Amino acid sequence: MAAKTKKTAAAKLTVDEILNRPLPKEALRELPHKKGMTAITPIYVTDRLNEAFGLGGWQFEPEIISDSEKMVIIKGVLTVPEMNIRIVQFGGNDNRDRGDAYKGAATDALVKCGSYLGIGAHVWRDDAPSERDAANADFNRVAKLEELLEKHEADVNHFLKECHWIEIDQTFRDLNSRRADEILERPSDFLATVLADNKEAA
Repeated sequence: MAAKTKKTAAAKLTVDEILNRPLPKEALRELPHKKGMTAITPIYVTDRLNEAFGLGGWQFEPEIISDSEKMVIIKGVLTVPEMNIRIVQFGGNDNRDRGDAYKGAATDALVKCGSYLGIGAHVWRDDAPSERDAANADFNRVAKLEELLEKHEADVNHFLKECHWIEIDQTFRDLNSRRADEILERPSDFLATVLADNKEAA
């Protein structure tokens, strides 16, 4: 998908950054009949699509698949012609008012299509970072540790093994994120402790 490279004129953010930016709290509501489940208010999805692709830059075509007394089911197709994006998802609604049921099913399908582009993805992940963001965070964490500790690598690795923070065949680069963050929060104190321990051992 080419969405990662296209820039918007005003904000100068990539489309990918716009789509994956967390939605405001006002966009989220708890479903009264499904405890613990969160729904996204559809207008925020529309706003995000307009921001990412511009007015007229995307289309959504709903098609009625089933129209029974109990449930309206709609197939929705979201397209962004300029970027060769086409997403198909389904939505349903059981409102007794048929007009509201059609609208509800259509917006349900639209929200699901938007989720495939990253809109509201933080909701489904319970605000945990995406796999890509987590990998970037790990890469940046190791880079910061290397900048800080490489000059004293032998002493640092020895100290960490004594503390059982790493295994015998590991280095500070293998620290788990919690331990690495502890060091990065107070790097001077950590290095002072390592060097003092090294002097005592000598």
